[in-house]
Amino acid sequence: MNPNHITTAMIDNIAEHKISEMAKNPKKVLKELLHFSAYFSNARFKVPISSIIQYLLLNEDSQYYTLIRHLLTNTSHSAIKNLGINIGYNSWTKGAQTIRETSQKTGYCIPWILIFNWNPASSCGLTIDVIEQFIQDANQMGIYSFCIRQETSHPISGEIFNLFSNHPDSTFFWFLPNQLLAPAYLNMIRSSENVLAILNGDGSFCQQNASGLSDRNSLYGISYSYDSFPESQTNDSWLTYYDSYHSPLIVMTPDNSCDIQIQKQMASYVHESRLKQRYPYLLWDLYSDIRRISQIITGEDCCMEIASDGHLIYPKVNAPFQTQPRLNWYLAASMPSIISSGYDQPVNLHNKLAF
Repeated sequence: MNPNHITTAMIDNIAEHKISEMAKNPKKVLKELLHFSAYFSNARFKVPISSIIQYLLLNEDSQYYTLIRHLLTNTSHSAIKNLGINIGYNSWTKGAQTIRETSQKTGYCIPWILIFNWNPASSCGLTIDVIEQFIQDANQMGIYSFCIRQETSHPISGEIFNLFSNHPDSTFFWFLPNQLLAPAYLNMIRSSENVLAILNGDGSFCQQNASGLSDRNSLYGISYSYDSFPESQTNDSWLTYYDSYHSPLIVMTPDNSCDIQIQKQMASYVHESRLKQRYPYLLWDLYSDIRRISQIITGEDCCMEIASDGHLIYPKVNAPFQTQPRLNWYLAASMPSIISSGYDQPVNLHNKLAF
């Protein structure tokens, strides 16, 4: 039997058991997780995860207890387990190791996640078939996480759900436009337990869609688009609006016109708020946190986003779209070169990417 299959089965069994235990006694399980992490002194995520757990155990008023209680009471445990394994093991552990090994072989940095902008009404550029090919290539390189930013509303179609089901070991963060989701659509999202639907928090249908997913015990997030830093940030009143969605995740996404300094300010605010556990949900600044995780995995802030017409949004390079694109071509054409560091991660030969 494949050793990876044995490991995954063991993790699956432990995760299922611990999630059930945490629903009854979260503090006890958190203490066990903190003790368990001590055995992995070389684990790259040990320091940030241990810091969060330690602060949570010390802070009786932490809003994360509210997050944990609501999540375990109102969300499918199998969805939590499957998504957690896909991210924590397939992407950040097994996949991360493959990424580092592949980087050394190819000579260029490899991101841990790919961002696709998808226009379902378009029959050219970044179609589902092209995305499918990219994902197949990505899995070979160790990439098991993907963002799909759907640009326009579109009638129900099974093609994207076929994509999700074809890659059960991968995680998909599916950013949906402002579109009312029919019950059949909501049911399909619920059954796709490797998908985290991200609803448009600025849209008129967000509350209704969130209620429909919540009624089905689905995991979902809310996105917030910003082009300036809220003046009310000193008392955090601007984020209380999102309490009503009862979502475990709020994703901050900068508008295309957002100044880089504003993005840095928001990234710092999100990171500080997450450490201090101010809200009953996790805050995620889309680009800065992707880069932060990349630094942990590879030592570099590798990031790649592809436009719906097939051109690279980031990194910005003058490379034409290929009619039969392959991921390694995009990476070779845009990613900085690396050399072996003598350790288990690459070292960048160029200046670090500035997003």
